[in-house]
Amino acid sequence: MEALRLLSPRATAAVAIATLGLACAFVVSDGGPNQAAHFALVRSLAAGTPEIDPRETIDAAYVDGRFYAAKAPGLALITLPWYGALRGVGLQGQSLASEAGYRHRVWELGLLGSVLPFVALLALVALAVEWLVPGYGAPTAVLVGAGTLLLPFATLFFDHVLSATLGFAAFVLLLRARERPGGALAPAAAGLLAGLAVVVEFPLGLVAVVLAAYVAVGERPIPRLLAYGVGLVTGLLPLLAFNTWAFGSPFTLSYTNALTAPFGIGGTPSVGANASGLYGVGFPDPRAALSLLVSEKGLMVVTPLAIAALFGLPMLWRIGRRAEAVVCGAVPLLFLVYNAGYYLPYGGQSPGPRFLVPVLPFLALPLAAILRARPVVVIGIGLVSIGVMALATITGPLTGVEYSVDTWFDRLGRGETVETLASWAGAEPRWVAALPFALLLGIACIVAFRCIPVPTAWRQELLPLAGVLGAWLLIVLVAPDLQPADEAHQTDEGAIAILLVLGTIAVALEVAQRSGRLALLVLAPAFVLALPTLQIRPGVSLLVALTLLAAAVVVRRRLPVLQPDALTEPETPAETPEPLEPLEAPVAPAQ
Repeated sequence: MEALRLLSPRATAAVAIATLGLACAFVVSDGGPNQAAHFALVRSLAAGTPEIDPRETIDAAYVDGRFYAAKAPGLALITLPWYGALRGVGLQGQSLASEAGYRHRVWELGLLGSVLPFVALLALVALAVEWLVPGYGAPTAVLVGAGTLLLPFATLFFDHVLSATLGFAAFVLLLRARERPGGALAPAAAGLLAGLAVVVEFPLGLVAVVLAAYVAVGERPIPRLLAYGVGLVTGLLPLLAFNTWAFGSPFTLSYTNALTAPFGIGGTPSVGANASGLYGVGFPDPRAALSLLVSEKGLMVVTPLAIAALFGLPMLWRIGRRAEAVVCGAVPLLFLVYNAGYYLPYGGQSPGPRFLVPVLPFLALPLAAILRARPVVVIGIGLVSIGVMALATITGPLTGVEYSVDTWFDRLGRGETVETLASWAGAEPRWVAALPFALLLGIACIVAFRCIPVPTAWRQELLPLAGVLGAWLLIVLVAPDLQPADEAHQTDEGAIAILLVLGTIAVALEVAQRSGRLALLVLAPAFVLALPTLQIRPGVSLLVALTLLAAAVVVRRRLPVLQPDALTEPETPAETPEPLEPLEAPVAPAQ
């Protein structure tokens, strides 16, 4: 521990991020249609054709009598040289007949396609945070990496982590350029990265649009916008070239005519998975948006840290980082709207709303701001998120909409974990082979969190921490049954009831903040909604939730507003809260 204290902020971040990356590389997750589609495209490209064998995955498209992977080609294009290198040393030549052999081959590609981008992304997060909130780069990077959906997807051969890395890298370049205004090189490079992000995952076009607006509000907007546009078009060229080669048109995407069922049923391809709207995206459904937040796999349930980070946006605004606050708020909002309009909001097998993964690094700056202001609260929420994400990663993150967090606990109780490198070495049972992952994850957290200064009045943060954790527990117990991920079981009454519950939570926390710890009792009656007899009756739950909100509002009006010194009773003068200094925005990274 003494050696850790001697590390500089950059060295601390490097050690923590490398350890977290090693933990992800240690995991060999099970396969699935999405990974199979990307893997099939890599092998077909190596064979000199864009066509794939449709028997390998349901994530395929049928265009003009030929089958293609219904995925953006970027991940396959970037990992193709790595695949060739592995084949050159004999690591990708084994048969696909063995399920274990298939997992191993996908894992080998994932080292370059997911783990390495994951490490690079966290390094970018630490770098950007150090510019705005010095000293908090390492803990913020570990919180974002281990406490969000980035952790399980870093162990899977999906395109989300790579696209998130490219999109956020473009933002970091533009952020740095605003600190040190220069020529058109930085905007052009950012446009290039934003374009490549679209090649990897099509919805990253939303990030490209937001970043264009970010460029427009800076100095010399016209020449910088032109440079950004040139870079963006250049980055899109691989996609246009692939489309021309595969489909005969640069503007035909692989999502065209996606299959709705595995090929072979009835002997005829069943197409039309993305037929509605614009490639499956129609008018946003408010119930779907709510489900993405509070269902059994919603962000508030599986990774509450991502929601807590949003409370740092006003802090960025107040310190003069208004453009950055708008970017970090607009990207999540646009993705939530787009995701709520997609016909399959959770995208099939997933530990959560996977289409929202590219927005997670943009929460890093507001997360760092609120971490500095409320370290005990944020670390407490972060540890809950890290625990859930680690559980999902090690027990198998790819679950359908009919599964919930309980599924991961059940698997862990039965000793069912995914394969790891220790399993290859013969470690048994599997839960023993998973222990090194937990150890590496713990080391990364210790290394990163030890540099967070403990406030002298840390006991004053226990009250808001208890309130926030109580609110999270209430959502976990109540929301999934009233607003499930499965759209077939969603109701308008349940959605309204959840909104009323969220309103009650907001009132209770506000009352506790202004009137003392006993005011948290305002939240206690809401747990009645967790009763099974109410959860199966959305209409009754709606009436109960309305009554609870009305009661909370009445209590709020009647309770007196205590003076700041009456909210706590410190035992010693050292425990008196010290005022937080405003966040600074240095022009150079901390040494």
